[in-house]
Amino acid sequence: MGSGPLTNSISVSSGQTKVKHKLPNGFCLDKSANSSNSLQRTLVITNCIAVNNVENPYYSRRPVDTIVKITFTQSEIPRKISKKEYLSEIAENLELKKFLIGPSNKKLIYGEKNIKDKYFYVNFQILSSSKRPEHVRKYFFLVDNKVAVMTILTFKKTRMNTYSSFETFIKKLS
Repeated sequence: MGSGPLTNSISVSSGQTKVKHKLPNGFCLDKSANSSNSLQRTLVITNCIAVNNVENPYYSRRPVDTIVKITFTQSEIPRKISKKEYLSEIAENLELKKFLIGPSNKKLIYGEKNIKDKYFYVNFQILSSSKRPEHVRKYFFLVDNKVAVMTILTFKKTRMNTYSSFETFIKKLS
């Protein structure tokens, strides 16, 4: 039953073991959309709702207004630099306009960088040729001493509680 392989948690490597982390409410991992290779693993998270079927509870898709991708890389930080310094260095060297990769029919209309204690994020809004605004926030953080990038793409007015729930989620992963 249900509309595909959805689950409300992800497993993340921590040393030699995998640790399961519950996703923020209203979001599920779409197992069919994940990808992996020797350099990185990308998980796709989308809107969902819990369906309480007495015999067999499951998660179902709901209209998508937000897509979240989390990419766990194999890039380890050098031992001689602190985690905060390493993230600050990445943030300093990141040029927002060069950072936007995509078709030329998209135009950057707003962008900012913000460095926090355990992560930093790049927040921007782009306008596609269809005049539909896309709100994008990319988070850079460390998991098991390796760089991870989370992208939150929303197609309507951005909800700050979505950002704060995923920022809390990052702190659990770090």
